[in-house]
Amino acid sequence: MFNLESVSGSLIPKWAEYFLQPPLSAQIIFTVILLVTFILIATRRLHGTVAALGGAVVALIFGVYFSKVYYWVPYFTFYVSGGLVSRELLFSASDVYKEFIDWSTLLIIISVVIITTVASRSGLFEYIILRVVKFSAGDIRKLFLSIWFLAFLLTMLLSGDPTAIMTIPLILLICKVLDLNPTPYLFGTVFVINVAAASTLVASFINILVSGHYNSDPSRWLSYPTFMVLGLPVSLLCTGIVILFIFRRYGKAFSVPQEKVEYWELRAELLSLDAKVLIANPKMFRKLSALLTAAVMGFIVAGLLHVPFYVVSLFFAFAFILVSGVDPVKTFKEVDWSLVFFFIGVFIIVGGVHSTKVLESLGSSLGSLTTGNVLGTVSLVTLFCGLLSGVMDNISVTTALLYVTPSLSASALINQNLVIWSLIFGSNMGNNLTPIGSLPNLLAITSLEKEKIKVTWFDFMKQGAPIVIMCLFAAILSLILIGHLLGWGIDITSLFSYLYSR
Repeated sequence: MFNLESVSGSLIPKWAEYFLQPPLSAQIIFTVILLVTFILIATRRLHGTVAALGGAVVALIFGVYFSKVYYWVPYFTFYVSGGLVSRELLFSASDVYKEFIDWSTLLIIISVVIITTVASRSGLFEYIILRVVKFSAGDIRKLFLSIWFLAFLLTMLLSGDPTAIMTIPLILLICKVLDLNPTPYLFGTVFVINVAAASTLVASFINILVSGHYNSDPSRWLSYPTFMVLGLPVSLLCTGIVILFIFRRYGKAFSVPQEKVEYWELRAELLSLDAKVLIANPKMFRKLSALLTAAVMGFIVAGLLHVPFYVVSLFFAFAFILVSGVDPVKTFKEVDWSLVFFFIGVFIIVGGVHSTKVLESLGSSLGSLTTGNVLGTVSLVTLFCGLLSGVMDNISVTTALLYVTPSLSASALINQNLVIWSLIFGSNMGNNLTPIGSLPNLLAITSLEKEKIKVTWFDFMKQGAPIVIMCLFAAILSLILIGHLLGWGIDITSLFSYLYSR
């Protein structure tokens, strides 16, 4: 089958138009593989990594099958310089590891996980959290405002998952000591963590995935410093929405009557805790604290100098292992390798589907709904990504939609950067929709169940759905303003750029 990826100065003959797409059977089969895998991941019927790798194996099998069955069909890539280069019908073995798997993204993820793992051992974050508790002097509103502010900062530095792992147990401890119902405080914490995920490049795996896909291109505002310029204000805005909603919904939970003597006695007990006991090795504490600060500054400077982000992250991962003095084998054992293989599986599945041109067709169809309409395109992409990410694994959803973005922006005649950032904000803000929207959500629900507090999907969505809707609309309005300031609007050149890159 013919695949004219670059045609110049010639017309495609009518008889060849039929051969521009892989067979319908291949498109159907690969779409089914994608959907079944995503459903298994979303419903937790199988462990996410098992489902992703299983789907990847099936995709590879069918890729080989179609290549063998259609071996007799001429399938060429046309070049302006002349000559024909034959290729596999869908993809070759070399395509899988050269094009499908984004190795730079995987290196960044591994490096960030190593940095987080080693930094967590210092006791720095627990120390800061306890200092925040003492700073609040027991005032519940001030206490949880401080914790949420700290959760936002930790998410910026470490991403949401480790932040939730550190803060949720502490909140449960505080609530147990003060005899408080932990539900509103945990909900507020995970909602803040989820919206903070759009603040920096390392705040979520979604950001790393999108940035890696476009090689941290500063012209798309995807380097570390430029990402923060666009992402941080929107995350702060959405954090304000979360806090106002929680205070309005659970107002009475943040004030304690003076006559509740037990509370004041327990508060005194909590404030008497010594934060210094959390520092097992003061010298190592100071070293890792300084190195973490250097890492953040290094990310910013490297972004300004256009140094590849995976190079910088690898350097600091090495530095953390070296300075920690801990056996590297122990550190590597603590890395979540199942996450790495999950990404590999999803990359292969989505790459296989992309080879059938299904995602390209989907993008063109969606883009044609809002051709020439900036507000319509931004709203469509942001809401579509947000709702899908709320009910399915957002990593899988984002990986697939990355291949939809070029054809969607070309069809809608909208600057591709605006569509990319709609994808980023939608995928991150949608996490608050359901209990399975993110790991922090699941950790909060599980922790509450251990305290004999049952939270149903409906209970969670009563709080999460309004926040998601408000945050998505805030993101849309912000993107319209960003697009106006940066000149990201109707862009006829995006159509020609897309056609040329095919």
